[in-house]
Amino acid sequence: MIATAFLGTTLQARIDSTQDLNKDSYLRAIADRIVTNAGSPHDWGKSDKLPSDLGLALNSATSVYELDIDKISRLSNLNIYSLSHLELAAASKLSNIALGIEVSQIMTINLEQTNTYTAGADTYSTLAVSTYLESKPVEANLQCYLIAQNYQYNATATVTESGTAEITVHYPTAAADDALLVVFANVPFDERLTSYTIYNFGNGSQETTPTSTTLSLSPLNYSLSFNQTAGASVQKVYTFSYAHQYTTTSPQDGQCVIPHLIDHSPIVLIVCAQLDGQYFQEWTSYPQIPLTAGSSFANSERHVFSSMVTINGVLYKLNLSLGDVNP
Repeated sequence: MIATAFLGTTLQARIDSTQDLNKDSYLRAIADRIVTNAGSPHDWGKSDKLPSDLGLALNSATSVYELDIDKISRLSNLNIYSLSHLELAAASKLSNIALGIEVSQIMTINLEQTNTYTAGADTYSTLAVSTYLESKPVEANLQCYLIAQNYQYNATATVTESGTAEITVHYPTAAADDALLVVFANVPFDERLTSYTIYNFGNGSQETTPTSTTLSLSPLNYSLSFNQTAGASVQKVYTFSYAHQYTTTSPQDGQCVIPHLIDHSPIVLIVCAQLDGQYFQEWTSYPQIPLTAGSSFANSERHVFSSMVTINGVLYKLNLSLGDVNP
């Protein structure tokens, strides 16, 4: 009797284990299909058309897990062309399984303002910079661009093996509320490991996503769309990557071409504009990462499948979450 009960318990445990393995394999296959398939139509990311089949891969990909910059940007809720939760669910064809997608930079950059003083008409600010890879300090080269009411200042620095560095920038005191600092970091052993962050001197804080969205900046298919319905007048658009920069003056018709910069780097765009005689600046990135799309899985089970992916030659971390399989 005891032996029979033990055998029954053991057999049920093996059945449950096999079912769990089968479910994990099934969900992993779904996740791989979304990440490695271009979807339909294969270029659905380049316009506001809705995909009939969700796939994030670049159609002309030459390696596994090479994703399309525009398909990823259309997952961001900051983009006016983004897929809604319902549109994402319909395109994935997962009627009984919740889907969530998160994309983030691999290297983390932390900025802390440590000192500020004025001299004449200028303000000088010093920031401590630290860089981390998988929560461990990492050596990196920094390229920094500051924009403040059409004033530009560039700086470079090197983060040591301890993971820290210090940079000092200056800008007109009269433009302090509009000053934005873009910091790119690139590790010397792999050019694909390039990250960016923003420091907003107006509110004294680091930003990973824009806090001001009056212009609804939306990059897609190497064109930046901006909303002028409120009467804003765009004067300049600055385009930055780790190694390159480009300036567009007086863009027309609510759009601006984004140049194809050749280095392995995210692109950061800063738009200078006026509204009711008041100058202001807004920024966005291309692709618009970090992002979270789809289900939030509030109080529900999820299965997370993580991948290292490349977008325009830059490495990112993608977490694709799938809910439990409903009968």
